[in-house]
Amino acid sequence: MKKKNLILLFCCALTSGKAEAHDIISSRYSYREHVLPILEAHCVRCHSPEGPAPFRLTSYLDARPQAVAIKEEVLLRNMPPWYAEEGQQGLIGEHRLSAAEVDIIVEWASGGAPEGKRTPGGKTLEKIKPPEVADLELELPEQILVPGKQRETVRLTLDTGLSETVWITGWELSGARADLLRSASLYRVRIAPENYLGTRMSIDGKLSWAAGAKLEAGEDLALSILYTRPWTLGDKRESVRGRLRIWLSKTRPQRLLHARTLGETGDLPPGSRLFGVLPSTPMKLKASGETEDLLAIFAAPGHWPLLYRFNEPLKISGKLEAGPKTRGIVLYTAP
Repeated sequence: MKKKNLILLFCCALTSGKAEAHDIISSRYSYREHVLPILEAHCVRCHSPEGPAPFRLTSYLDARPQAVAIKEEVLLRNMPPWYAEEGQQGLIGEHRLSAAEVDIIVEWASGGAPEGKRTPGGKTLEKIKPPEVADLELELPEQILVPGKQRETVRLTLDTGLSETVWITGWELSGARADLLRSASLYRVRIAPENYLGTRMSIDGKLSWAAGAKLEAGEDLALSILYTRPWTLGDKRESVRGRLRIWLSKTRPQRLLHARTLGETGDLPPGSRLFGVLPSTPMKLKASGETEDLLAIFAAPGHWPLLYRFNEPLKISGKLEAGPKTRGIVLYTAP
């Protein structure tokens, strides 16, 4: 009996994670030469020590145990979290993998996930630009994340303290842990589609419009914030703080920022330019009378709210068509 137990323990050891070292290598691609550049371009902004993802992919020792999971998520198009189909209109911040990049990852993961050769030296450190000075900074109230909830949406009203009419020209989140404060949507006065001013992840930079959103003296700003609780916290209570940084203009910009729901009827104002779309359902967005889609979204998961922005604001004449069951908000500018 004792001998059988020893044999069983030996077999278990062979089937443990350490058996990875004895996998048959059939892949033409390796982590260091081929996979890492793809991860750096599309994945490590989240899968890093400072990012919101549950594990990092910045080293081979971190990525190797996740090889099969990476392959499955890439094939299902769950990762990177970018749900816009490729189209004629370019989008800012695209994280869509090309067919060639998917093939490399799949073959690497299926073919033993080799590390590849270590290269001597390393990358030269990029000079870090000092943060741009904002015109107004508002502290977010401390949020306590208790065990039991993986995600929580919190709505806040922030007193701007402004004593005169101004135009908001840009904003960003700052000073927050990206693994706890995932994203926020900003609104003038109160949370309503017509007051929408964009959505940012906490790892994103400044959102500018080349336009302005009017804010009267004494008016508040509102935030809808998505907090996430990583599994690594276990049963520990955790708190998170953040800061809203805002850029202002005291003179009226040439164009003003507007928002509306996709379900609203009527033409956009003359001279409108479509800036971006925040979908809450899958959608295909067209301009009235056109056959080509302006934007096609195949999924809109609530835990990854994404504002899809066009490389150049699109000149729109007439109505936008998106289907009766489509939900979302469009951002546009007008003279």
